[in-house]
Amino acid sequence: MAPLVSRLVVLSLVAAVPRSHAACPAGEGYPSGTSTTCGLCGAGTWSGEGSTECTRCPPGTWSSVTGAVDESTCVKCPRGTWSSQHGSPTPDSCQTCSPGRWGGGEGLASDAQCTACPAGTWAAEHGATSSEVCTACPSGKWSSQIGSSASSHCVDCAPGTWNDESGASALESCKPCRAGTWSTAWGAISESACLECEVGTYQP
Repeated sequence: MAPLVSRLVVLSLVAAVPRSHAACPAGEGYPSGTSTTCGLCGAGTWSGEGSTECTRCPPGTWSSVTGAVDESTCVKCPRGTWSSQHGSPTPDSCQTCSPGRWGGGEGLASDAQCTACPAGTWAAEHGATSSEVCTACPSGKWSSQIGSSASSHCVDCAPGTWNDESGASALESCKPCRAGTWSTAWGAISESACLECEVGTYQP
């Protein structure tokens, strides 16, 4: 009787061991680890010949094709957009680059991959595709902020200083009035804003 019981125990253990999946045709894969039948790969995925699972399209891409057989069906998000989603089935996952940034290449995977406008410039537009969108701060102002999204980030040169150049990126761009002159004007754009001291007074 004992040998029969031992055989039954062995057969039970063998039945409990999961069998490895057989390879599926290209464009198909097993929907789950417990599935026994190959199924068509859904939109946003693909599989090559002999694969057992469908591979998701990488971030920065999407595909509406079902049963895709290679990664070439994954379409890159256009310039000025990005997507962090794996296996996206629709172009709706492609989001526009934030204001203050621009995307010159296709298939970007995050907003951080959109290039930031340099200090001394700003841009309010969504989904920009070139650096031409970055507008320089006007004369009399400066900004050290990278990726600025508003002209309000351009700061006026303080009274007693002036700046005749656009796109200034540092406080040092504001030149001080020369000795013997003064100014109360904010954002002065030329040295003419600096007034001569009255007779009998001086400005060190």
